[in-house]
Amino acid sequence: MVQEARIMEYVRAQGFCVPAVEEVSEDGHDMILERIEGPDMVAMMGSRPWAIPRLGRILADLHRGLHELTPPAWLPDAPVGQGAGLLHLDLHPLNVMMGPKGPVVIDWARACRGNPSVDVALAWVLMSAGEFSAGRLMGMILGRARSALVKSFLDGVEVDGASRVLHDVVAWKVGDPHMSAAERDRMWQVVNDAGAGRPG
Repeated sequence: MVQEARIMEYVRAQGFCVPAVEEVSEDGHDMILERIEGPDMVAMMGSRPWAIPRLGRILADLHRGLHELTPPAWLPDAPVGQGAGLLHLDLHPLNVMMGPKGPVVIDWARACRGNPSVDVALAWVLMSAGEFSAGRLMGMILGRARSALVKSFLDGVEVDGASRVLHDVVAWKVGDPHMSAAERDRMWQVVNDAGAGRPG
């Protein structure tokens, strides 16, 4: 929590949209954040499916804005790829709160330093293949709606770079024990559809 609070305070000081850290416990295990009134982006997709293309563009804007920041030297390196950008490494719709003053990014525990294309590629496969959370998807970002979200996101980011690292990102992410077998298969399908190929 101490490291997470530190990076949140760092990016907030540079004008990026994160909740204010109000308190960190003495043992460093708990953190109290500013309360953000509003749904996360997934909940908004469920209640306002017509807004999905706009939400994809907002997510792309958040990626671009974050990747313009210079990472602090104390951040760890990304688990895949090399680079000198500031990465969230989990910047997808469930971690974006749609507050009254605009989007706010939460859950900075995986923040690291690396190639910004890794951040983009990870968001791409998680939105395309991830199950997010049982009962929350509400069927609204499946099929055409999910495709609209991914398309609007990719229209706003540098896709060529993300395509080049997509295979390595998926090869790393499928090792996550929290991913289901179905999610792993769908991730590899994203790689295949992008023309990056699957290892033999």
